Amino acid sequence: MRNLCFICWILLLVDVSPSGHVKTNDEHNMARIEQYSGINVFVAVSDEVKTVIVMEGDPVTLNTNFTEIKRDDTVLWMFGDDNTIIAKMKEAAGIFSDNDDERFRDRLKLDRQTGSLTITNIRTQHTGLYQLKVMSTTEKLKKFGVTVRDEVQSVSLMEGDTVTLQTGVTKIQKDDQILWKFGDRGTIIADLNGDADAKWKDMIKLNVNTGDLTIRNVQTEHSGDYDLEIYNSSTALHKKFRIAVSERPPSSSWQTAGPVLAVVVVILIVIGIGICIAIKMGRLKVCFTKNGEAKTEGERMQSLNSDDQQQELTLIV
Repeated sequence: MRNLCFICWILLLVDVSPSGHVKTNDEHNMARIEQYSGINVFVAVSDEVKTVIVMEGDPVTLNTNFTEIKRDDTVLWMFGDDNTIIAKMKEAAGIFSDNDDERFRDRLKLDRQTGSLTITNIRTQHTGLYQLKVMSTTEKLKKFGVTVRDEVQSVSLMEGDTVTLQTGVTKIQKDDQILWKFGDRGTIIADLNGDADAKWKDMIKLNVNTGDLTIRNVQTEHSGDYDLEIYNSSTALHKKFRIAVSERPPSSSWQTAGPVLAVVVVILIVIGIGICIAIKMGRLKVCFTKNGEAKTEGERMQSLNSDDQQQELTLIV
C-alpha cells in the first residue's frame, strides 16, 4: 500500500509522454524527482532548442550549464539529422574522444568538468542541429540550433570620423549579456554589464538599450575586426564588423589659399557695391573717354556740377 501511494505521488508531479519518458518543466518538482531517481524512476529532461548564430572562423562553445559531470555519467554530443556522434565522454571508463568525421577534425574540445563542447574555426558546413545527451540515473537532453554566417560588414572611414556599429537588436533584455571585442586576440573593449577597456573608455559609447557601439575620433590603429557577442537564455548571436581607417590627405595649396582668396573677393564686392551706391546718389560721375584721348580742362570743368560738388570718375575705354 505504501508503494502504491508513493507511485501515485510521483505521477502527480510529472507528466508521462507516450514514449514512456517522464517530462517536467517545474524546477522545484524536478529536484524532488531526481532525489528519488535511485528507485527505478527514469526521468528524461529536455530543453527547448537554443539558437546560436556565429561568424565563420570564430570559436563557439555550446554550454551544458552543468557545474559538474558525475564520474559515472556518459556524455554524448550528436550532430545533424542522423544524430552522428561527434564527441563522447565517460570519466569512469576513461573515454574522452571525438569522431573522425572530417568536418570536425581537430576542431572539437570537451570540457571534462561540465561537458560543454567548443568548436574552433567553425565553418558554414557546421551549420545544423547539435544535441547533448547526458545519461546516468536520469537522461538529460539539450538541443542547439547553430547557424554559421560568412558575411562581414565592412566600414571604410577617415581619421577623425565617428562610426556606430549596430547590433540590429531593438531592445536589450534584462538578462542579456553583450560583449564587444577587438582584434585577433579578442580584447574586450566594451561590456554591457561591466566597464570598458581603459584604452577605449574616452572614445567609445555603448547604447544601453540596443547594445550599439559608437566609436569617436577613429585613428588608423583602430582598423581591424570588431566582434559582437550577445547571449541570453535562448539565443547566442555573433556578428563581425571590419573597419578600415585611412589617413586624411595633406592640405593642398588651394585649400591653404582658399580662405585668403575668399576674403579678397568679399572686399572687392563691397567696394563695387559702394561705387554703385555713390553713382546712384549722384556723389560720383562716370565719364568715358576713348583710349588715347584726354579731355580738356574746360570740358572737364563743364562736366562737373559745382553746386553739388560732384566727383568724377574717368574710365578709359
